[in-house]
Amino acid sequence: MTLRLILAISAIAGMALTGLAAYLFQDNLTRFFLNPRTPYQTYTPPPPPAYGARGAWALWPDDPLAGEADIFYVHSTTYASNRHWNAPLTDADADATLRRIAAPNEAGPFMRVGAVYGPRYRQATLFTAFTHKFDGLAARQLAYQDVEAAFLHFLKSRPADRPVILVGYGQGGLHVLGLLSNHVAGRERVLDRLAAAYVIDEPIPLSLFDGPLAAIPPCRFPRSSRCIVSYLAVGPGFEEESRRFRQRSLTWTRDGRLASQRRSPLLCVNPISWTASPARADADAHVGAASATGLRMRETPPAIAKAIGAQCVNGVLRVDQPRQTFLRKKHWFGEHWRPQNFNLFYHDLARDAARRVRNLRARQAAADAGAGAVDLGRRRDDNDRSDKAGAAEARRPLQTPGGGPR
Repeated sequence: MTLRLILAISAIAGMALTGLAAYLFQDNLTRFFLNPRTPYQTYTPPPPPAYGARGAWALWPDDPLAGEADIFYVHSTTYASNRHWNAPLTDADADATLRRIAAPNEAGPFMRVGAVYGPRYRQATLFTAFTHKFDGLAARQLAYQDVEAAFLHFLKSRPADRPVILVGYGQGGLHVLGLLSNHVAGRERVLDRLAAAYVIDEPIPLSLFDGPLAAIPPCRFPRSSRCIVSYLAVGPGFEEESRRFRQRSLTWTRDGRLASQRRSPLLCVNPISWTASPARADADAHVGAASATGLRMRETPPAIAKAIGAQCVNGVLRVDQPRQTFLRKKHWFGEHWRPQNFNLFYHDLARDAARRVRNLRARQAAADAGAGAVDLGRRRDDNDRSDKAGAAEARRPLQTPGGGPR
């Protein structure tokens, strides 16, 4: 064997080992390179938005009275740079991802229900999703201040008799949780208008419903209103994500700060059955996934019906592997942490949001007529006696097929 051949074989072997190491440790490598190097204590954030200006909004309806409700939408993380802890509003890549991928797939299902308002905000960079240290918490708290200012502007500018839906994905879901705790649960006039809130791909500890969210119960049944839908969809091959969600979650304190919670049971509402039951919902009831990437905001993508079944397992929504490859998350170098080119429950969400508005209208009409009067001081219970029973059932340990707790 010649020296040249030996060197060639060694080079090939080295490249193969390097590639294998990169594959095995890709998530760690991605997190390393996403980490901003400037400590937050010495960091100067970008200038804040002015929500009185149209340019501060990524989504603003042409017809403010469109549909039956006003929807306040907070997008997921579209900024993945280590140059800033909080994204500048002028970042071209983050804005392109928001316009082309995130907004069409996340806010798109709600466009047929009403007028959608989506603020730009100084979102925390993607790395903050993996740390509960000071820098990451401070970046998310600054992002929430923007979202809070946008929400207050939204409330002032909209008619007081229109139903309201709150929608947040990922980081946006965390900020919606803050709005629910600070500006909805304790404000009767706002709570009366709430058809539902959707907190998607962000964990909600069940303990919050005994505290700051006591006035806004989970949406345990399709007929509920003034309630919260939440699920963390995890498919085959992403079991580590399930563990990460269950081990640590964030909650807002009364003074507007974030606190870490460990191993707290999580809310899971199945977006096929629209119940908080651990029973599996089969694909036959799946209304439809869709990919709206690149479409204009009011364009409706075709439904891919009966594509997946889903089941709430220990607070996480386990979903089947779709046959269509474009409906699967990519594994490579953090792609599964970024906005996806699809929404597995696009058409299910559209149908449910319209139903929640109808539920609220019926509930308001019954209260106005004096029939089925609502005790505003007891919203911690769900909408009727069967909902109370469902709440107790959903808090019991999930059962394995053999009958024991998981």
